[in-house]
Amino acid sequence: MATTITGNDLTLVIDSNDYHPQVTSVELTVEDTQQTIETLDGPAYVTLTQPFSLNITMLADWGKSGGLCAALQGKALGEGTGQSGRAPDTGLVFTMTQTGATHNTVFTGKVFPKVPPASGAGAEATEITFTLPGERGTLEVETTTNPS
Repeated sequence: MATTITGNDLTLVIDSNDYHPQVTSVELTVEDTQQTIETLDGPAYVTLTQPFSLNITMLADWGKSGGLCAALQGKALGEGTGQSGRAPDTGLVFTMTQTGATHNTVFTGKVFPKVPPASGAGAEATEITFTLPGERGTLEVETTTNPS
């Protein structure tokens, strides 16, 4: 029987802060950059890099103390005229945990901060979507058995 994992089974921590309450979906995407070399014995394949990214859809939390939008903006652009805190080329540690019926899978790595979109529409909650590119060579995956 297949195990269905829902969004309720995910947690997302970025730079030591848990943001899963306002995140409506998160997708980790890994793409292999692979080269095919033709040899006398046939094709040989070499994976050069494995770039990844986190695609996040969330309820915009601009103006909320400790919110993800302001945290990413602060790291990407800095704050005020002196741009204090600016570190757009420094990866932020993330952990995404997927909890299944019998196993947990934990993805860890570093993503670069980007400024999330800012928008609004009347009295409705604003949902925004953006992508955080991963820092090359930092992605790790570990699967463990749930304690019975």
